[in-house]
Amino acid sequence: MTESLQVIALISGGKDSFFSLLHCIQNGHQVVALGNLYPAAPASAPAPRRPDAANHGAESEDEQDLNSFMYQTVGHTVIPLYEQALGIPLYRQQIVGSAVQTGTSYGYADVGATGTRAGDVGSMMEDLEIKGEEEDETESLVPLLTRIIAAHPTANALSTGAILSTYQRTRVESVAIRLGLTPLSYLWQYPILPPATQISLLEDMQAVGLDARIVKVASGGLDESFLWQNVASQQVMRRIEKSMKKFGTDGDGAVLGEGGEFETLVVDGPASLFKSEIVVEEKDRGVVREGGGSAWLKILESRVVIKDSEEVVESQCRTPDLLESRFTKVLASLDHVNKGDISLKSRGSFTKSESIFAQHSPQRLTRELKSNNILRWTVTANQSGANEPISTRASEAIEDIRLRLQEASLQPTDIISTVIVLRSMQDFASINKVYGSLFTRPNPPSRVTISCGNLLPAPLSMIIHLTIHNTSSVPAPRKALHVQSRSYWAPANIGPYSQAISIIIPSSDNSQATSLVSIAGQIPLIPHTMNLPQEHNQDSEQNFKIQAVLSLQHLVRIAREMHVSWLSSCVAYLPTNPNSLVSQRSRILSEAWKVLHQAPTNPDDDDDDEADDQPRDLWEEKHYAGMEVRGAAKNERTYPAWEVVDTSSCVDGVASPPFWTAEVEELPRGSAVEWAAGVGIVGGKVEVFPPF
Repeated sequence: MTESLQVIALISGGKDSFFSLLHCIQNGHQVVALGNLYPAAPASAPAPRRPDAANHGAESEDEQDLNSFMYQTVGHTVIPLYEQALGIPLYRQQIVGSAVQTGTSYGYADVGATGTRAGDVGSMMEDLEIKGEEEDETESLVPLLTRIIAAHPTANALSTGAILSTYQRTRVESVAIRLGLTPLSYLWQYPILPPATQISLLEDMQAVGLDARIVKVASGGLDESFLWQNVASQQVMRRIEKSMKKFGTDGDGAVLGEGGEFETLVVDGPASLFKSEIVVEEKDRGVVREGGGSAWLKILESRVVIKDSEEVVESQCRTPDLLESRFTKVLASLDHVNKGDISLKSRGSFTKSESIFAQHSPQRLTRELKSNNILRWTVTANQSGANEPISTRASEAIEDIRLRLQEASLQPTDIISTVIVLRSMQDFASINKVYGSLFTRPNPPSRVTISCGNLLPAPLSMIIHLTIHNTSSVPAPRKALHVQSRSYWAPANIGPYSQAISIIIPSSDNSQATSLVSIAGQIPLIPHTMNLPQEHNQDSEQNFKIQAVLSLQHLVRIAREMHVSWLSSCVAYLPTNPNSLVSQRSRILSEAWKVLHQAPTNPDDDDDDEADDQPRDLWEEKHYAGMEVRGAAKNERTYPAWEVVDTSSCVDGVASPPFWTAEVEELPRGSAVEWAAGVGIVGGKVEVFPPF
């Protein structure tokens, strides 16, 4: 059963934060408080009261647009009315500082320990006040949330409306984790989830009765006529969709305002949430025009109006299907497995990316990795004594890694991936805490964790295999995917690891550089609950198939997000089963892997049929006659990326990366399977050859 969390909902006034709040409630959580940050008053205005003088703390500030990287501020004078409209306590805090750190990742983890709670409120706020340099605006969340936690000590989760913005999500996650709050981002990657259309989010908002008015436009495709229109209405969303196709790429979030194309202010919603509505008369709205076609509404006066007494009908938010259609088909294809003769031999082919690999042998791949400074270390820890905790030996192993890094002039951030082999999964929590102490900066390495019981040679209790990018001579950038929020997309990380780490392998012949991606092992957690699928009325074999396909979908979604064209290999770990089901389950996994890598027979057919159904756009025909239609380009990511993968050398052109299964004692969370990919290949053309 899903744990019911006590949620602090960050609200900006915009559609996304409120829709995320509705998803919190639908997932069985209780919203105990609203939190909001507002811009400082202009220098000529009277200084606002201290934010702790009252919950609101900003009743008299002047309307302005801060143009913050992090926070929406248009319409912020309306925010105090939400407390009355929703019947939920509201707390506000003035924004201090600006966007000091402008990268996608946020590095405050360098300066303090995690897990601060209400008892540390005073010291944390004092620490913020004594700093002489300008603070990043993200840190304004800390005093706001610590005040709320002090008033609501049961609060243990934080909701945000991030959809595609890694910048916003990582900053909220940084603060939430430091304060011991579970971050919730139910809208994360929502547009790519079933039915995988950008407009589906707005349609879902319309379905529950959300009234979100456009209060700012900042795109060449939108003009002042859009101001104060309800974005969650069919007419308006279709106008926006059509306008954005002329000035953007389908799939970049423009129709949702993800690039700042427009901002919204929610004035009403389902009666189960909005006890009253917010009214702003036309005479109380003034248009402020800025350069470049940007314009926003200045709210002069607003009021709360109690709704007519009516029976409250619970409005259910649509939640994306657990499996997208592609993986529903993979699941269906497994019905015949174990009813026929399917070989357990490793399925797969040798892979090379022509941008860096000039020969076909695996030995060449090894030499290329060595020449590009990829190091592999192994560190072990022996079993503890009778009265010695496992964490003591684990600490010694981590200290060994730290010293070896120092001797090699390397940092923990140079570690790309790790494989942790435990004697007992019962040691996982203790070792996890010690292991995490090695990584004080954002984006720790990807990780696979298994336990092998007595298969681990005595007297070992743990083995850590590390893959390291040797940057001691030439610093090299790396990319990371580190999602700590619950969502419908893929599981949040359940420890100090990233979902994926990508490094660039430079080419020796000046051709396109290739990136290698290390992906964390994926277990079949339901992303928005972080629980394993329950059997209910299914038999154990069907439940295993669901777990196998769900965790494979997690692997592919991460690969797509990292632009992986092809995976070099994959191993699926299976826990020992007393009913001798390992061989049967190996067949299931092998078949799922094969089906995943079946190339579509006619990939363009569906697109052509869809195009035939589209109405004529006379504007496009007039201005772009004879040219590629603007906005028609799809921003889709697929795995495998068949447009760059060449399997012509394989029998009948059919191939999949090498695949194995390995039996272990136990997996994290008691999972039935864990998929662990080799490396993902990004960039250049990938040639696949039959096995030698």
